Amino acid sequence: MSGLILGLSGLLTSTASASEGWRLEQPLDGAVNRIYFGVTATGANDAWTVGSAWTGSAEVPVALRWDGTKWADTITAGVPGTRLTDVSASAPDNVWAAGDRTTQAGTRRPARLPQATGPLAAASTSTVIQRWDGKAWTDVDHPKPPAGLDGFPVDIAAFSPRSVWLVASDFDPKTGTSAYHLEHWTGKVWEPVEIPQVGARPLQPTRVSGTADDDLWVSAAATTDGKETPFLLHWDGRSWRQAEVPVPSDHPTGWLVNHVVPDGRGSAYVVGRVNEWNPTGIPAFVTRWDGRKWAPVAPSPFDEINAAALDGSGKLWTAGWLPGGGHILMAAWTGTEWRKDELPPEVAKTADGSSILGFAAVPGTPGVLAAGLGSSGGLQSTWGVIASLGLR
Repeated sequence: MSGLILGLSGLLTSTASASEGWRLEQPLDGAVNRIYFGVTATGANDAWTVGSAWTGSAEVPVALRWDGTKWADTITAGVPGTRLTDVSASAPDNVWAAGDRTTQAGTRRPARLPQATGPLAAASTSTVIQRWDGKAWTDVDHPKPPAGLDGFPVDIAAFSPRSVWLVASDFDPKTGTSAYHLEHWTGKVWEPVEIPQVGARPLQPTRVSGTADDDLWVSAAATTDGKETPFLLHWDGRSWRQAEVPVPSDHPTGWLVNHVVPDGRGSAYVVGRVNEWNPTGIPAFVTRWDGRKWAPVAPSPFDEINAAALDGSGKLWTAGWLPGGGHILMAAWTGTEWRKDELPPEVAKTADGSSILGFAAVPGTPGVLAAGLGSSGGLQSTWGVIASLGLR
């Protein structure tokens, strides 16, 4: 799905003004040629955003840390051709970043996985994992993909130095298809994790999140004749429990889950969309599992939700586009309706378009962080965007 122009429906209230809270954490002129892909926080005095910077000849990884007073770059363990696309932390001295490294270091890559016909089809790409121990970033060895395939991380969830969960994919540039798998870091090695299957249909993991090692959520999809059926799996530390995700309607290519947002132990919001690459105008769905039953939320104002998370007060935030709009909008679920909000006006004044690629709650506060980019001329000009609501 292109993620450029997205559909409108559902219950939606008016846009809140920027003066009501959202603020840029970093001036845009201090984030030129950057993209921030992921964001995480362990408290009001410890937060991270990761991404990449374009030097003019190579893409290099970036990782910024918030210490309660300022955001500052840290020195990553990456080399040219590396970018960091996701981040998760369980403590200030246990921060894990996932990304990828390409042999075609002189090409700036899009913010999505490649297609078979894309500019990186001839490049070799592998998953990169790095850990911050409170003092420095170090590379954590990760198995390379099979010969002829490219490796990409999809989602990461860190709970301790000896327990990190990862969904990764092996992409075949010849066919444009990907095989997804779940892995667990034991403190020494990455171990493959088999998830329960659904009859003869292969079930592939798509996302991972959770509140603890014994409260882990994995979304997955089973495909039959090109039609995807989404599932939600829960790991309680001993066994898996599986539930088929209810979807709004029948669709020829099915539906998929692209975000799972834990809502306390044993409960989670599931966010998904129709299994189509191009915009459809069909609203994304949001539903909540309380451990026993599903409770659907009103249709999303977007047909793809680009990012989703709870804020520190437990409110669900999502991000997407409205028809014809180049700048991303946010929509928060109040319990009865979707309330629309915008990034600070500096973004629209500087860039032709914008995107939010990640949200994160700030524990101990009602706040939430958003990370992404503003762009003009495609990726000819970019500005990393890190914004906050309720952090101060």
